[in-house]
Amino acid sequence: MYLIETKKLKSALERLWLGVPKKGVLPVLENFRWRVVNGQLELTATDLDNSVLISLPFLARPPKDSLDVLVPAKELYQALKAESTPNLTIKINDSKFEVHADKRVLSLSWTEPKNFPLIPEGESRVRGRLLSSALAMALEKALFCVSTETSRYSINDVKLEIRDSLFRVVGTDGHRLSVVEGAAKNGTGPAFETLLLRSTAVILSNLQVSGECAWTQFSTCKPEDKQEYNLFIMPDGSMVIARQGQGQFPNYEKVMPKAPLEAKVTFSRDELLDGLGKLSATVRKKECIGSTARLRARNRGNSERKECTHTALRTRCSEEGMPRRASTNS
Repeated sequence: MYLIETKKLKSALERLWLGVPKKGVLPVLENFRWRVVNGQLELTATDLDNSVLISLPFLARPPKDSLDVLVPAKELYQALKAESTPNLTIKINDSKFEVHADKRVLSLSWTEPKNFPLIPEGESRVRGRLLSSALAMALEKALFCVSTETSRYSINDVKLEIRDSLFRVVGTDGHRLSVVEGAAKNGTGPAFETLLLRSTAVILSNLQVSGECAWTQFSTCKPEDKQEYNLFIMPDGSMVIARQGQGQFPNYEKVMPKAPLEAKVTFSRDELLDGLGKLSATVRKKECIGSTARLRARNRGNSERKECTHTALRTRCSEEGMPRRASTNS
């Protein structure tokens, strides 16, 4: 029997849900890994590219110091999303994973984690610390410009650069470009750059916490004989281990202005949208007026041509002494 605080578990499951693939790839990935290690609860979710790891304390010492099972992610997350009981009791029997809340019981089947992907492990190297609020904003703006075409893998990623006391997040689809900088603590380390997968950027932007003094630690780890991984440790202690993007990112600096801007205008986003809306209505009104004027001019021209034709016909009939036909102007 394991006793855990409901609020903390709900928050952890909400963040873990970001790492569960929404389209079925492998059935084993549709589970949370529930581990008890040294009296602490360790929860893991992965989509093969990104792994989210969160540790939680128990309210009482667990009966077993080691436990490792897989629990259906969707069923557990949706069942506890609206739970209001202060504490939950977890019972894991031979075949059932039971969640007790007052007099209610949620019963799920658990499975062995033998087919669950291994989390990359290796010596980590700290690259710097990034201001969490600035990182969330930079990722959000970069994702707006990142290409969604899977065939253009070189611009499906977000570029992260760390230089001295600044970090830079860059995203582009070949037509639009987003370059956002924020505060970083790099110490005396050299400049570093890496590529973040689009899915990694989405997860990181949703995991950041607000606060002027909240920092996200960024490291890299390289398991033996394998590619290098990005490691992010959030201010609340949760971790994201992500595969690095591949390919050659475009040289975006070629299209950036070298000289400093002569003037800078700051305006509110709401005011800009309101102004564009009014301008759009004015343009449509002018186009409508212009179309009406052109139509009237065309009709006036047709009437004048008809009148000239009838006048020429009457003149010709008079000269030749022919009787004139009665004509009506349509």
